[in-house]
Amino acid sequence: MKTQTAARISQWANRLVFLTLVVTTVLLQQILHWYSNYRILTAGESIGIMAGYYACAPVVAFGLWNLERMLGDILSGQVFTRENVRRVSRVRWCCGIVAAICVAATVCYLPLVFVTVIMAFLCLVISVLVCAMDAAVTIREENDLTI
Repeated sequence: MKTQTAARISQWANRLVFLTLVVTTVLLQQILHWYSNYRILTAGESIGIMAGYYACAPVVAFGLWNLERMLGDILSGQVFTRENVRRVSRVRWCCGIVAAICVAATVCYLPLVFVTVIMAFLCLVISVLVCAMDAAVTIREENDLTI
């Protein structure tokens, strides 16, 4: 029961993050204009932020889509499956790609180094999770073959 509740909450949080991604993608220029009232941005910094954001947005959307599919499987009782291992692995690669894009964008806007570190750490944590899930799926598959 707790798993179902947590998965349902996670699913709605995932959808809220996706909606936020869409809204900020559409309104990014206005958001940067507003932000420049609080911190002066050069033209290069604004371009770096926009280029990095627009490069990351489809990767993040793909990661969120994989999470949505995985949460749907969890809600239907299919937790430890090879497909879910592949989905988590895709999310790991999305984190790594975002980290790489942010490294490149730090040339234009240095504070993106923090996003880089966070995404690289998240990539590492998810890599460990992929290994654990893969082992769990292997054990489940072996147990399914046992009479």
